[in-house]
Amino acid sequence: MAKIRHTAEEPICFSTLKRVLIEKNKSVDICITSGAKGGTGKTTFANVFAYTYHILTGTSTRVVKPLDSYQGIEIAIVDFPAFQLTDKKYLKRLLRCDAVLYIVEEDFETLRAIEILHMLIKAEVLGVVINKVLEKPSKEFISIYSRFGKVYIIHFDKKLAIHKSVGIPPYRLRSIATLEIAKAAVDIIRKIEV
Repeated sequence: MAKIRHTAEEPICFSTLKRVLIEKNKSVDICITSGAKGGTGKTTFANVFAYTYHILTGTSTRVVKPLDSYQGIEIAIVDFPAFQLTDKKYLKRLLRCDAVLYIVEEDFETLRAIEILHMLIKAEVLGVVINKVLEKPSKEFISIYSRFGKVYIIHFDKKLAIHKSVGIPPYRLRSIATLEIAKAAVDIIRKIEV
């Protein structure tokens, strides 16, 4: 197993960093990743998280792609695609993040991708979201992922799974998964906005 630096018990000092960056007119980058694993629901989570962050705090918050340039926003939710460690542009950008959220699934491929990334990342881990859980989550995966940060469970919901094909933003859907994402977002935002 990989060496784990962060634990769920460590205090998050990200709120201090956020205040300093905003005072210097720099955006704060919260990066959403699952490493090399695609299809985990990163973009959906990023959109609901950004919407919730803006509604709760009034802070200018926007979802951006990692290699895009952006100005005039206080909180940038950086939505990373799946990428390999050999992709130096994405890796370099991920290492510049101010905080990280892992979006994962209950499989060993995702776990391995996160373990490798976690050894490299110096930013605070705000949480681990186990997404698309069918029925009860695996205690084994909850235990393993909790070594990286607080674990949030999001159940699979067919309504949310098809939101892109019908063109409705995920935060506008009435779905159990959207509610669970919003609850996780509120908890994470409360830790940040102390």
